[in-house]
Amino acid sequence: SSGINAEYGGIGVGLFILIVIWTLVLAIGLLSMTWKSGSVITTGAVFLGGFTTLILVLLPRGNTNADQSDPMDNLFIPRIIMLCVMSISVTVGSVFWFIFKCVQPVYAKQSSSLYHGINYQPKNTS
Repeated sequence: SSGINAEYGGIGVGLFILIVIWTLVLAIGLLSMTWKSGSVITTGAVFLGGFTTLILVLLPRGNTNADQSDPMDNLFIPRIIMLCVMSISVTVGSVFWFIFKCVQPVYAKQSSSLYHGINYQPKNTS
């Protein structure tokens, strides 16, 4: 079948669309790392990809009652494993992106001019 509900290797067209979308988001993120407004562009691409993913997941266009002859889905477990791996990857990547891109490190440095210009004399405790 060559319609919109066609499957290739048991994987529907929607998953291939998601793979293309997130590959483009990754490419945009990697290319925009050197640009001045790269983090804004990357954040926009991630939100756009996430929004598109939500639309494709929550509003499926396929016929859910198309094949009732085989009640056992042989690809259920591999799909769940793929979903878990992708979810963990996105979570770990988001945490690392937040730590290394959004949170700027603050390094302590010794100030030699802490009491410069102030007549500081420690109290005599005796």
